[in-house]
Amino acid sequence: MTPGRLFVASAVGIALLLGASLYVVDRLIGVPPPVVVAAPDPVAASRPWTPQSATAAAVSPASDLPAGLGGVGVSSSVVVDATPPPPPVGSWEAVPIARRAGALGKAGTALGQELNELQGELSACFDEDTQARHGTSPVATVQDRSPQADAGVTVLMLELETMNGAVRIVDAPVEARGMASDGLLACAQSKLRGRVVQSPGTLAGERYRLLHTLLP
Repeated sequence: MTPGRLFVASAVGIALLLGASLYVVDRLIGVPPPVVVAAPDPVAASRPWTPQSATAAAVSPASDLPAGLGGVGVSSSVVVDATPPPPPVGSWEAVPIARRAGALGKAGTALGQELNELQGELSACFDEDTQARHGTSPVATVQDRSPQADAGVTVLMLELETMNGAVRIVDAPVEARGMASDGLLACAQSKLRGRVVQSPGTLAGERYRLLHTLLP
């Protein structure tokens, strides 16, 4: 073989060896997958850019947050505890409510009789002149978180405290105003507040609350 042919054969062999090497390397490394780019939304692309559209894009459509609060670490879930806290220990609001005097035993029986005898004085509070005289006096109201619904009837909450052989009406705040004026309510409360009712056999240390409807 002549030197020229030997050179050509060597060159061809080197080329074949290089091609085979590149093929092996390509098979071992692999080719990365093609990157797929989503086509732009033609409708969205046609809209002009505004600060409002940029803000709306940052807020999820399902979010109930006001615009501008989305995407800034503010959670849209709000947990509300519908159960109100219990009233303070020792307060009048913590005392159970009785709807009739008979549920209070001896003290209730004596109190019911006293309220019947007091009805004439309470009815006088419905007089317009009497209401005018009490119109500037303060009116006490209950502090319960869920007072009785006002259905047009005036209801007072008698706060009662027992003594040995008696029961005292500490106060009579308004549970439901109805159509009563401030003068009418203040008059009725002045006649009930602090009244002591004799109740033989009653022991001191008990507290009750009793609903009392105010009638003319």
